[in-house]
Amino acid sequence: MKKLSALALSLVLMFSLVGCGGKADSASADNAPMQYMTSQELSDVLGNEDYVILDVRKAADFEEAHIPGAVSADMDAAVNGDTQAGLDTMTKATEGMDENLVLVCYSGKSYAQASTNALKEAGYDMSKVYTLEGGMKSWNQDFADKIEK
Repeated sequence: MKKLSALALSLVLMFSLVGCGGKADSASADNAPMQYMTSQELSDVLGNEDYVILDVRKAADFEEAHIPGAVSADMDAAVNGDTQAGLDTMTKATEGMDENLVLVCYSGKSYAQASTNALKEAGYDMSKVYTLEGGMKSWNQDFADKIEK
């Protein structure tokens, strides 16, 4: 009985470490650590030129709806294993930038993690990189009135 309980606990812990799309979350040793910003904190800095909002969802989803002032930087290829494409996307999106970045994905997990990893590899100042906690899901719940279509 104790072995069965230990096995069940191990499985629960293992599955709790898996994020969107079967990718490991930011706790993984291979992933760059992420720092988060709430939707309220992002709302407070909208329009502030010291912050750039990078929407890292698929370009089609960005076109459908996005946070005002956001810039599309589609990281779908990186999430699906093409890390070079992710590095190229983030390098191009941040060329000449030194601002704070707020990464927006679907739920604040896989796409944001792939973007964070690429930004770290590109040499971006990671103290200036934030992920919208809960992603667009959170933004839509808190600020449905602040969406561009």
